[in-house]
Amino acid sequence: MIGHCFDPDHSARGAIMNVHVDWRLRRGIASPTNFAVLLAVLLFFPLVLRWTGALSVGEINPQSPQHTRAFLKFCFVLTAFLWVCFAIALVGIRRGGKMTFQELVGAKWSRWQTITGDLSVALATLAAMAVIGNLSNAVLGPFQHDSAAFRSFVAQNTVESLAFLGLALTAGFVEEFVFRGYIQRQCQVLCGNTIVASLLQVIIFTQGHLYQGWIRLVPVFLIGVVVTIVALWRKSLIPGMIAHGFGDGLVAFLFLAKHL
Repeated sequence: MIGHCFDPDHSARGAIMNVHVDWRLRRGIASPTNFAVLLAVLLFFPLVLRWTGALSVGEINPQSPQHTRAFLKFCFVLTAFLWVCFAIALVGIRRGGKMTFQELVGAKWSRWQTITGDLSVALATLAAMAVIGNLSNAVLGPFQHDSAAFRSFVAQNTVESLAFLGLALTAGFVEEFVFRGYIQRQCQVLCGNTIVASLLQVIIFTQGHLYQGWIRLVPVFLIGVVVTIVALWRKSLIPGMIAHGFGDGLVAFLFLAKHL
């Protein structure tokens, strides 16, 4: 009896090549107009940072009295921008009427097994994010020539830590909802291919962190890949939201635990 030979390379190539573009997003969770508006807003994010002067905190000595004011401005601008993106996506989903907020998030915490499963996956995801961050610092650290300026983006007191914690938790919730939820679904309908959709989504997610510098985009991209895999595997955004929020806010958590 002749067995069926499985060629993983051929299968992968077939999966990538099997792309069916649907510009009208007939099966999308929101209209093409809503999707285009959200992408346009995300594209203009660097201009928002420039127009608001949110990045001016990077030019201020962390020990300066002016640092707190500039740092709070930075946190406020980013937090407000994220919630604007969330609002655009949520309005599009509700008007589309094809999926509810709960369905997109994958909130299925009706059994304790699901809760413990999501929390375990979130912890593993957080550990993977920490490994990526540490390895990136070790390998790419010598190529980062803006480390001194980047320290200005680290909270220096309790007020700054609370503001940054609010930003971090917002980023964990909103970015997972917008990117791994809304944009992933729309891209998947757009091109009809999970791999290509995931790549597009992670690229869009990564470019939003360009203000951190080109070198830091490497760990951002890798973390985006990890949380995307987790979301597709678990069919839920909750583990990624938990890991993302705690990962971004870890420094603030440690500072507050030490000084409060």
